[in-house]
Amino acid sequence: MFWKEYLKRFRFTPLYLSVLLVLCSYDMKGSIISEPNPDKSYVVIGAFAYEKNAIKLMNYAQQNDLVAHYEKRTDRDLYYVYVFSSDDKEEAVSEANRIRNMYDFNDVWVFTGSFNEQPETMLPSEDIAEEKPVSVIAEEEDDTEAKPMSVPEEQITDFGTDIKGKEAKSINLVPEEGYYYLYLNSVNIKNYQEVKGKVRIIDSERLKELDKVKTHELVKLRDPNNGTERIQLITDIFGFKEVQHNLYLDNPINDSTETFVETQGDSIIVNFDMQRFKKGDVLVMYNVYFFKDAAIMKPESIFELNSLLDMLNENKKFKVTIHGHTNGNSMGKIIHLDEENKNYFSLDHEHKETKGSAKKLSFYRASTIQQWLIEQGVDPERMEVKGWGGKKMLYDKFDAQAYKNVRVEIEITDD
Repeated sequence: MFWKEYLKRFRFTPLYLSVLLVLCSYDMKGSIISEPNPDKSYVVIGAFAYEKNAIKLMNYAQQNDLVAHYEKRTDRDLYYVYVFSSDDKEEAVSEANRIRNMYDFNDVWVFTGSFNEQPETMLPSEDIAEEKPVSVIAEEEDDTEAKPMSVPEEQITDFGTDIKGKEAKSINLVPEEGYYYLYLNSVNIKNYQEVKGKVRIIDSERLKELDKVKTHELVKLRDPNNGTERIQLITDIFGFKEVQHNLYLDNPINDSTETFVETQGDSIIVNFDMQRFKKGDVLVMYNVYFFKDAAIMKPESIFELNSLLDMLNENKKFKVTIHGHTNGNSMGKIIHLDEENKNYFSLDHEHKETKGSAKKLSFYRASTIQQWLIEQGVDPERMEVKGWGGKKMLYDKFDAQAYKNVRVEIEITDD
């Protein structure tokens, strides 16, 4: 009984309280437990909705002698991969600049805050690196660096059924009867960054295209009812080689698909390892559109332009020739950029107007893309421009496919 009385007296002494506080400041592994710093800054190299992508990037960074970690940011349901952290924001900014200049990471930014809380401070892009690509800056400012796995209304493939107003689904769900859920995970195998683009879904039995859907979003796919449940998935992502996968919806993982298919809950995850083109390859910019008789681009061209910019920023050794083509060789008026007052995406501004051949128009169009790339920071010495007019048409000018004659091609001349 003596020891019990002794402890009763001892536990209220200042010495005991001091010892207790020290002991409580250690966790079970012997590390000092500290309160999380809400103002801590992290140098982030990627944010992912799919955890395995974060792990791949973390491992890749570690192979490049970086101390990489990843944590889930709970308020956005994203996995952030970071390679440096500091209580000093300026130190983190300096390290972000160093990493961007030394390593193969285009997306590098500084996140200040806690992964488990709502507040965040995103540093202005000019504070991180002046040479940061415009496409990346736009992603930060528009808050679209990555998206959680949910089903946006316009992404649901339903073959005519009215689905407006339906609630978005997470990746872990029980599909409705007659539907399948796909997550199309396209990743650049050079740097393990997620690649945004589209994938064509083909009915393998009827040989017809069912839909074209976005990558990195959960797709609700109606049962094709083609007898075998077999579909083909074909990537359509500018700057990357086409990848095709065959999939049996009722038996997604088998001997022929186990290398690229996984399941999470009742959702089917299809992985696409994306590779860049190389010297000698020619890429057609079918999704860059020009106004009639003009070398001024329509606004919807920006996505594919940014994809071209990403490709050139990713490989600084790439040199390209930009080839312009038209449908036929007729003469006519040509609206083109005013070098003193450039506006690439609207006819509602001052532009130059002249008359000339189709070859001249195609040259102006290729030059417009070159000028846009220069404005985004691409060295002019890496680009050459050629206009062909209708000399290299793909179809007869009166063919139903003749619209494809109007195009810009990017030839990789050096890598």
